Amino acid sequence: MDWKRILIGKWSWKRPLYTIFWCYILLALYGCFMADSIIFQPPGTPYPENRAGFSSLGEGEEAIAIIHLKPGPKMPTILWSHGNAQNLESLKPALESFHIRGFGVISYDYPGYGESGGKPTEKGCYRAIEKTYRYLVDEEGVAPEDIILLGQSVGSGPTCWLADREKHNSVVLISPFLSAYRAITRIPIFPGDRFPNYRHLRNVDSPLLVIHGEDDQVIPFSNGKKLFELSPSSDKKLIPVPGAGHNDLFLKGDFDLSLLILELSQQFDCCSSRG
Repeated sequence: MDWKRILIGKWSWKRPLYTIFWCYILLALYGCFMADSIIFQPPGTPYPENRAGFSSLGEGEEAIAIIHLKPGPKMPTILWSHGNAQNLESLKPALESFHIRGFGVISYDYPGYGESGGKPTEKGCYRAIEKTYRYLVDEEGVAPEDIILLGQSVGSGPTCWLADREKHNSVVLISPFLSAYRAITRIPIFPGDRFPNYRHLRNVDSPLLVIHGEDDQVIPFSNGKKLFELSPSSDKKLIPVPGAGHNDLFLKGDFDLSLLILELSQQFDCCSSRG
């Protein structure tokens, strides 16, 4: 009995093509159904018992946890979208360091992170940043031209999306990706991609600052460089950080982020997306 033929079948030049086709289908289905669980990795950092500075927009599954520290006189407010392995508690020291220098800062937790309700999804992140922006403008009376949009890593997704929709002062992207899939595949080969930053940033002509580690193994430096090149802004700056990866950017970088942001925001009176 020819067990080899029974188990493997008869050889055909079509077989490699069939194998590639079915591998592609399986990977595409896996991406469509499992992408959110791969992209979002909420940390287990608990919120403190002392909730000074913490508050919430909405209730239940729609609740968005925020920290809002108001600015000093004539200072802008940074709307900060944090990285994947962070929540408001782990980010709070960084926010406070900017607040000490006079900046207003506001950050929010994505759905399913910290004490924000719901589950993390691309659309959920968009709703969260939009709700935070509207709170700043409609309830706190912060002028759009005084709002700096800052997104780090996965936070570049909601940041670029909002920059394409709402008026703002400027945009700061730290270790951003072209899109969630293209951070891995480099080229758009699968459907159902998340956070197409390259598509949104093409429409944003406000001042732009991009900072990216040249040795980043999570989101390759080429992603940040390409976004910088795609931006139509006439006032933009790219800061490559030699020897820095994804998680040691600020340790190895020879720059002062607060000074760069201040320089970026004060150079212009008012900038907006789409005019």
